[in-house]
Amino acid sequence: MSGFAAVVSPAGEPADPALMERMAAFLSFRGPDGTRSLALHGCGLAHALLLTGDRPEPTPGPFSLGSLHVVCDARLDARLELVRALGDAGEAAGADASAAELVARAYRAWGPACVHRLVGDFAFAAWDASARRLFCARDPVGVKLLYHASPGGGFVCSNTLECVRLHPGVGSTLDDVAVADFLVRSVPLELDRTIRAEVRALPPGHTLTVADGRVRIEQYWQWPDDPPLRYRRVDEYVEHFMEIFSAAVRERTPPGGVGVLMSGGLDSTSIAALAVEAVDGSRGGVRAFTAHSSGLIREEEGRYAALAAEGLGIPITLLDVDGYRAFERFGGDPRLVRPEPVDAPFLALQVDQALQAARHARVLLAGFGGDAVLRETPSRLTRLAAGGHLLRAALEAVAYARLHRRLPRPGVRTWLRRHAPPPPTSIPAWIDPELARRVGLRERMGAFRSPAPAGATRPEARAALAEPLWPHLFATLDPGATGIPLEVRHPFFDVRLVRFLLSIPPAQWYNDKGILRIGMKGRLPPAVLRRPKSPLSQDPVEVRRRAHGDDWLGGRTLGPEVDPWVDRARVPAVAGGLAPGEGAPLWLDLRPMSLSVWLRGQTGGGG
Repeated sequence: MSGFAAVVSPAGEPADPALMERMAAFLSFRGPDGTRSLALHGCGLAHALLLTGDRPEPTPGPFSLGSLHVVCDARLDARLELVRALGDAGEAAGADASAAELVARAYRAWGPACVHRLVGDFAFAAWDASARRLFCARDPVGVKLLYHASPGGGFVCSNTLECVRLHPGVGSTLDDVAVADFLVRSVPLELDRTIRAEVRALPPGHTLTVADGRVRIEQYWQWPDDPPLRYRRVDEYVEHFMEIFSAAVRERTPPGGVGVLMSGGLDSTSIAALAVEAVDGSRGGVRAFTAHSSGLIREEEGRYAALAAEGLGIPITLLDVDGYRAFERFGGDPRLVRPEPVDAPFLALQVDQALQAARHARVLLAGFGGDAVLRETPSRLTRLAAGGHLLRAALEAVAYARLHRRLPRPGVRTWLRRHAPPPPTSIPAWIDPELARRVGLRERMGAFRSPAPAGATRPEARAALAEPLWPHLFATLDPGATGIPLEVRHPFFDVRLVRFLLSIPPAQWYNDKGILRIGMKGRLPPAVLRRPKSPLSQDPVEVRRRAHGDDWLGGRTLGPEVDPWVDRARVPAVAGGLAPGEGAPLWLDLRPMSLSVWLRGQTGGGG
């Protein structure tokens, strides 16, 4: 909900008040409701406030409690439980206490172990002046961000990467490994790496302590292997799930109104339905925002989203994607200049949709993560039958039919997903050979995969949650990257919800998001509940290339800015008029252009 920064001075020197004021002013783009800075002996703090309509509203920082000073970007859940625990520990806090106050009191009560008591999305920095120690933490999932650097014996951190770079001791050199990861995989494979060699990200579920001139980073969280839940009836699982899921949506929905990034699928429409219940007719209410194709691409997102919006009685804003061209407005719109390169040739579309949502409210709910946490048990009936458990397979098939009013799907989509060829492991022909050798790219191609943990109750869901995609997604949606004061919240990544879903024993009724379909009966139109998951049958990038012809890239070509990493002569037609590479997906061969327009944006050049 806010921007913040902290600077620890080398050798305990007084903080530079001018630097802290400059950082606070810089952060005002993401926190336009007030900025403050505090220069102390040994540490400086800066804060920029974003009011989101939550109750209680956040307060201007830094927050001070005796010799303890806290800046944070935090949205805390289970507040009443935390307030009671604080009272028992001698740190009385009111029910309307700000997140910063609760973090400060939790740190005073339990020290670094306070992170085990905090539930929600948070990143914070706490300066303990009496101990001359800075303690920082990031939430278990990594929804909130924390970047840091250690220039010249000092330390600087912020939830905004470019704010860290305001420190005069932090350089701008690019990290070759991060560049290579972007070109090949589109995301950094190591969770602490950024595109800047001197700036690191604190990984999700980690703490960072600065004391006596040293920086110590420790992991405090990993998904626990809870024992499987054993309920007698399916209804009990569904009731428990809906209780937690409803709370996850309710606690992320400001009473004054909220936007929902709503496709026509089950995940986001379910969030919209529960958000409507959460606001209970409050002024402003819920509005859906949907991107759809009016004819260029074969899809039905707009139709199903409109059907859900009508059933819920909420307005919907449709954004037609067909008119957008690759790399449109790059070089002309500063909101398309991001702190790190993004694999998003149609970023202008995302910016326009975010601006639409920000005009309605400062909070946008998204259904990302539903596919991961609701990951179905693959081919369960087939496996039971193959193992000789015919009676059990028949009973589970009957239970599925009774609950869902249809026969179990044969599991073809899941089978194809599990037996399809693995992601390509060959290095693209246009990667500079010296870069590949320097970063050990061939070895990295097969590394950092997330195998399903053996013996876990839902191993595939655990593997999906471990993908580096998620922290990268949160970073690209954060106001510090978008430049738009709009906070995107993710109910499916509520820690309490995920832990519950990871503990449900495999059963056929759970397949195809069965628990969500059963729980949302009576809340969503039947057509939406019955809709199968239907991936796009066409590659949107290739469709646009064919539709717009030779000018689909607006005349853009690769320039010498990419030469340290890319052999321009070997990039296919998308970037210079050569014949398309055999078997190379078009979106992969666009990444050099994505890097090119990002580099030009960093130097102020055109896209």
